[in-house]
Amino acid sequence: MQIVQPIIPAPEGSILDVTARAWSQGQRAIFPISPTMPARAGAESVIPVAGDNGNDAFKGATLSPDPDAPEGATRARLTTVRIPAAFGIAEDIQGKQEVTYHCDGVTFWIGEIALAHSGDSLRIGPTNHRLNDERQLWFLGACFVELLRAANYAPGVHRVALSLAIPNTEFEIIPDERTGKERLTATPKTREAIARHLKGKVWTITRTDNQRTPETWTISVTTVLPHAQTSGTIMALTLTPNGKKAIDLDGLRAIDIGGGDLHDSEFYFGRHGPAQMLNRRIGDGTVRIARVLRADPLLRKDIRNDVEAQNVLITERVMRAGRWVSVTEDVRRVVASSGQSIVADVIGILRGSRLFTVITGGGVLRLNGQLTEVLYQEEKVAGDDYVLVDGPLASLLNVIGCLFGMVFRSNGNGK
Repeated sequence: MQIVQPIIPAPEGSILDVTARAWSQGQRAIFPISPTMPARAGAESVIPVAGDNGNDAFKGATLSPDPDAPEGATRARLTTVRIPAAFGIAEDIQGKQEVTYHCDGVTFWIGEIALAHSGDSLRIGPTNHRLNDERQLWFLGACFVELLRAANYAPGVHRVALSLAIPNTEFEIIPDERTGKERLTATPKTREAIARHLKGKVWTITRTDNQRTPETWTISVTTVLPHAQTSGTIMALTLTPNGKKAIDLDGLRAIDIGGGDLHDSEFYFGRHGPAQMLNRRIGDGTVRIARVLRADPLLRKDIRNDVEAQNVLITERVMRAGRWVSVTEDVRRVVASSGQSIVADVIGILRGSRLFTVITGGGVLRLNGQLTEVLYQEEKVAGDDYVLVDGPLASLLNVIGCLFGMVFRSNGNGK
């Protein structure tokens, strides 16, 4: 059967719409906002950065000055990165070098380089458990270096305001004693871990490239604003880059197919932003496919852990006898069978929903064909009843929205 790709537009003028239009043309999204945020009186401005430290990968987003902006114009360019959540202590290499990082007396590799050299997956679980692992902090610092480099910032000292995406389950809605309004806030354990490990954190990291050229980066975190992961998608879908409404809804559902978790979240809006969030963990995300892939008789000798298996799902290649080998057919075979349970979960939620629904998360990138085929046969109407976020945006939309959450807070129009 031929799979028909439905056209699923985002609300016009939304952060999602602007970003998707630019990316569809192979360009970075440009927004008419400042790339930096004001700091306290007498201090230099700070760079807004956002991080979503998922089970499978770190996703990051930041803004930088648009080099093509007319003189006097205020415009910012969006940059994103995705780095597999893998860490390894670096070893001496004879011959072709790898990019390494040095921090607190430790030299290490991250991401795909760590995976290629028998690196380990990082600790999963609640934010307080993760941040208690010193490797996690070194990994995060190196990821922020890569994010700033990708945004064309130069080595040196950089002050950043960090918007941190954390699991929806680590949030609660409480009354604000100062304003009398309800607000969504992180749980006490999460707030304490963030305050202890990230607020005021200073990383001094030496990055050495594959030509043995060192760069020194000092990244200082001036503030940390936690966001529920899925709230990033909600902001990107419903708000314009200057914080105005792009779509007027009383409630919205988000089905987030992540690496570790499949979440179903309902948001109900009050006059001043989200008044209620209902979150359900439906089950494992794409890790359920990754584990089948890891146990597959044809691949189990090539894949050592869940993070590596998740990466194979994306890259469709493994290291075998010293060579990178394509395993596209094996991956597609496993996805075709094991992915059906996730698709069934998503469709079941969508059918029973009375809310406008956004389907997002990195799992969409892997399951798009199956999802699209089934959605095309549903009574729900694309664009009217739901939006399917596709391509690289599927895994990055949460962190992009969280970045703008920090910008909105700085501008006084936080939701």
